[in-house]
Amino acid sequence: MSENATEKPKLLLRLLEGSFLALFHTTRYLSKILPPPYLHRLVALIGDFFFYARPGMRRRLEAKISDALPEITDPRELARIGRQVCGCIFMPMVDIFTLARHSDRFMRELQVENEEYLAEAEALGKGVIFASAHIGAITIIHAVMVRYGKLYTPITFPAEDTPLPRYVETLQFYGGSLGCDTEEPVFWAGEEDIIPRIQEHLAERKNLGLTFDVPGNTIVEFFGRPAAMAGGMGHFAYDTGAPILPFYLLRGKSGLDNRLIFDEPIIANTDADRKTEVKAVMREVMKAGERMIKRAPEQWMSWFGMWQWWDRAEELKKEKAQPIPKTKTE
Repeated sequence: MSENATEKPKLLLRLLEGSFLALFHTTRYLSKILPPPYLHRLVALIGDFFFYARPGMRRRLEAKISDALPEITDPRELARIGRQVCGCIFMPMVDIFTLARHSDRFMRELQVENEEYLAEAEALGKGVIFASAHIGAITIIHAVMVRYGKLYTPITFPAEDTPLPRYVETLQFYGGSLGCDTEEPVFWAGEEDIIPRIQEHLAERKNLGLTFDVPGNTIVEFFGRPAAMAGGMGHFAYDTGAPILPFYLLRGKSGLDNRLIFDEPIIANTDADRKTEVKAVMREVMKAGERMIKRAPEQWMSWFGMWQWWDRAEELKKEKAQPIPKTKTE
């Protein structure tokens, strides 16, 4: 590959990052003068423009949604979901400043569903692994949980490991400033000692938070096809006995009528074979993820990565099927 060909994607990413940062600070200013419903609508219009300005991306996105949700056959409904998915790319900026400026009202109007599942998970006394997808107001869900009285420490990718490091770092800074567990604010993915630290954290009956719709090497069915996903939470649940509690924060239309939803806890059988049980746990996690996404497909940001997870699973299966070459001594 030529040097010019290599530099072109880097330049595009820098331009994209600059645009996101400019929009972020514009949103911060507008949040001082616009009520949340108007700010939400303005950002949704930006998503609409993004959706229609890129016809190729639009067709691929609608195809992904149709593949995963074949029950949706109306082209207008597919387009509606696609438009709102594009808007979700920009909504984290709005979420941060809505909670920052309207915290009391945000929590007063928050609807909480299935609190009995949270109580069931906590009753086990082994810490809780709070598990969500990149759906709804994921950027502020940790801060909402602080206000709800349920602290947890999230596992987060360092900004420098993402395509838009300065923008991601900005989101992390402002999101973290809204509230966190001050004793253990975050576990950075990739740190050498992260696994024993997390195991110790859960052993002390503290809570962990992570997202499960990220790529990895664990093959598990997702929307009817094998997908290569991260399986760390299955190992943590097996090693510590801590329950996995699927949960998510869905946005309302006004930015203030939001819903915090808990799903049924997933508990690993620590007496079973490790490999078999981790796979079983991850199957249940992905089923819970499908329920989340089907409830609000227009709020799931990770539609853009789903085909890569399916394709990666096929690659992994082919690699495992290849015979191991014999050595000279054999």
